[in-house]
Amino acid sequence: MNDPHSASGLRTRSRSPEGVIVALSLCMALQMTSFVIPLPLFALRLEALGAGVKALGISAMAFALTSTLAAPFMGALADRLGRRYLMLVSLAAYVAAYTGYLLAPSAAVFIGVRGLAGAFTAGLMPAVTGLAADLAPGHRVARWLGFMSAGSSIGWAIGPVAGGLIFDRWGYAAALGVTIAMAAAAYLVALLAIPDARTARYVPAATQGGIQAPGRREPLLRRLGLSSSLIVLLLLFFAAMFGWAFIEPPFMFHAYNDLEWSSSQLGLVMSTYAVAMFLCGMTLGGLSDRLGRKPVIIVGMVLYSAQFFGLATFRSAVPIVAAFVVAGLGNALFDPTLSASVLEHSPAEHRTSILGIKSMVGSAGTILGSALISMLSTTLEARSAFLIAGAAVLLVTAVGVSGWDD
Repeated sequence: MNDPHSASGLRTRSRSPEGVIVALSLCMALQMTSFVIPLPLFALRLEALGAGVKALGISAMAFALTSTLAAPFMGALADRLGRRYLMLVSLAAYVAAYTGYLLAPSAAVFIGVRGLAGAFTAGLMPAVTGLAADLAPGHRVARWLGFMSAGSSIGWAIGPVAGGLIFDRWGYAAALGVTIAMAAAAYLVALLAIPDARTARYVPAATQGGIQAPGRREPLLRRLGLSSSLIVLLLLFFAAMFGWAFIEPPFMFHAYNDLEWSSSQLGLVMSTYAVAMFLCGMTLGGLSDRLGRKPVIIVGMVLYSAQFFGLATFRSAVPIVAAFVVAGLGNALFDPTLSASVLEHSPAEHRTSILGIKSMVGSAGTILGSALISMLSTTLEARSAFLIAGAAVLLVTAVGVSGWDD
């Protein structure tokens, strides 16, 4: 039997690495489409159930809280049992969650379903990112992660528009029915096209930077280390997730009530963000492999903040769309680059575990953002929320620059 950690690089007995990456991208495109379709509709659904901004914020917080608690354990479980196994569990959990969103008779049940979904889907992104990173040649990690992220961007581009159009024409039940079908399709792609550990051997990409060779087992946090660079990376991800979670509930109601957009118009604006992510991911996804991680992440975070200041400044659709395009470009720059940099500080045999910790930190940012906006929803104007989120992202980025010793 071939040693899966041999220096010869990744090989599969049944599928090429490129073929698996394509399958992963397709799976993520389907999954993200199903994930995004109902997002603009949750506010309307909760409003129909007699709730509002506070309930929407609590539901987002419930998803993030359970994700935070489960992510490190799911990441470690993926390292032990296999990443494909965790992918399938998470994708099946999404199918069940969307069914729950469709059938929930009250806001309380809706929030409970969203909380359970957070726990059982927490392993998806660490498992998928770990697989993609293992497949990538050592000098093209960010490029391949960017390609996988481009698949997710397709879902972000299609989902909001599709959800809004379906809802406007046929209602909430039809939109959730399509969501369930797309989630089931993502599960089938993973089941049929992603190799099992018995038929494929994944070898971590060539070591670079801070990646350590497999050796004596130590407690995970000790192996992880607390270098200033890693702390900065986690803080940046925390800030990005906090910013969006803090503005998401007021943004939805601001769009419907203040800007008087329809659900399809809101979906179109969100889709422009995803289209920008897709185009940037396909063309500039490997930029940090050539220019270095730090400058690309910093530029990406600055551009990402444009959405917050655009919402705070403008009331017409065109400049808001422009701000979301800029933010989408920033997201496509910093997200895969940040993941690649985190991997460079991770022991190769525990990549998924550490990606789980990264997901936990991001979920903690979502919890804090959702909790704060839920508490302040009755006293804080939407414009103020947008400005606070943008300032927080820029502040953490500025502090991170001074503390980064990479």
